[in-house]
Amino acid sequence: MKIGIVTFTDGRKRVADATKADCLHFQKRIADWLKGEGHEVVEFEDVIWNYDTARKGAGLIIGSDCDIAVFNFCVWSFPDLTAQAAMLIECPILFVGSINPSQPGWVAFFASAGALHEIGLPYGRVLGDVADPKVQEKIRRFLKEHEPDACVRGEDVAHQLSGMRYGHFDGPAMGMYTGHVDASQWMAQFGIHVYHRGQLHLWQMAKQIDPSRVQAGLDWLEKYCGEIQYNNTNLTPGLDGTLARQVRMYLAMKDFCKEEGIDFCGLSGQLDMTEWPDLCVADLQEALLNDIADWEEEKKKVIVCATECDSNAALTMQILHLLCGKPVLFADLRHYHADRDLFDLVNSGQHAPWLAERSDDFRENWKKIRLMPATEFFYRGGGASVQFYAKPAESVTFARIVRIRGEFVMHIFPGSFEALSYEEEEALGKETAYTWPHAFARFHCDFEAFCENFSANHIHAAIGNYVPELIAVCHALDIEPVVIR
Repeated sequence: MKIGIVTFTDGRKRVADATKADCLHFQKRIADWLKGEGHEVVEFEDVIWNYDTARKGAGLIIGSDCDIAVFNFCVWSFPDLTAQAAMLIECPILFVGSINPSQPGWVAFFASAGALHEIGLPYGRVLGDVADPKVQEKIRRFLKEHEPDACVRGEDVAHQLSGMRYGHFDGPAMGMYTGHVDASQWMAQFGIHVYHRGQLHLWQMAKQIDPSRVQAGLDWLEKYCGEIQYNNTNLTPGLDGTLARQVRMYLAMKDFCKEEGIDFCGLSGQLDMTEWPDLCVADLQEALLNDIADWEEEKKKVIVCATECDSNAALTMQILHLLCGKPVLFADLRHYHADRDLFDLVNSGQHAPWLAERSDDFRENWKKIRLMPATEFFYRGGGASVQFYAKPAESVTFARIVRIRGEFVMHIFPGSFEALSYEEEEALGKETAYTWPHAFARFHCDFEAFCENFSANHIHAAIGNYVPELIAVCHALDIEPVVIR
């Protein structure tokens, strides 16, 4: 990356002249470290002490086509000069408060931070000695999060969302405020059209599905699924069985999305579909929609579907899917194993079978899948739950969009899916919701910071590191990114 550095000082010329050498000393230390990291560095050879030098320093950064601007503070400086320079610069700005106890550099740092907050200009901040490994890591993280290619990819995703159609099948289940959608707000802010239809319509479509398509689905599942645990009550075989109801409903949803141009959707499921013994749970339907294949298409388009009609979940998932091009995770924050520092992320059928093995060959993924009878106490409609354990992954990006007084915020942080023995997976799985899919995750952020900031029962994830891209998406869509550290 190309990084420009400028240093601010006192607005009195005599003081500026007296502190110039000290300022350029600290500037050089930052520049030398950045060069050692492999970056191209452009240094302003003067100090910024009046409007003319502020304009020239900003001009150097602009004219050099820098990717990042570093504002160095090591002595007292006038905050209005920081604001004036920042107003001229379009690239991301990082404040660095160098340690210089003989001068009030940190005072200038915070005063300038307040100035940019007052006028609403974004920036990053790092305080400390550039020789400190912790400071270095913070600078690296800022640079990574503002890498130009990542910004382009994020902006492209934001652009792709405009013009999409979201299928809203009834409202959020069981009183979940975090799942509500304001159709006008989505259209105005994201360019997404919200298309509402009821689950009754889908069920009526399901009853009209050609039996041969249903039978083909049953045959495919029995051929490729690792295990189907039929019983004599709520998970039954045949065209009149409960599994067939789920297959019918899946085909109805797939057909509807194709006919109406639906790009992604949310399905209430509970309680309308689950409380009536002649209907069915939505687990299998949601898993198949989110997956890469079915019996009619060996390579099908992923249709992001959020259960419980959690619309903010669906939007988060669609953004992640557009970034990675693969199925993404929908899960409950079900349990935290403190002794292992592991979260058990679980939710009915929402884990796409692709996550079991992450193979482009659906056969490899479905070998790991067990269709188990849905819990009768909660799901009187009957049918199968989709059970498996997510394949370990060293790099996973977690995210979730919420609203705070009508304004969108996205919580973002990195993590991983951890490798456990099958015996450990089974033991931990049985502690929570055994018949559901599990992802045993480690969050690469402070546990207390996560607990204090995260504000939804559902969480989402893509395989890989997409933190920089998500930040760019947020900036393009006027969503506040909150990276949990």
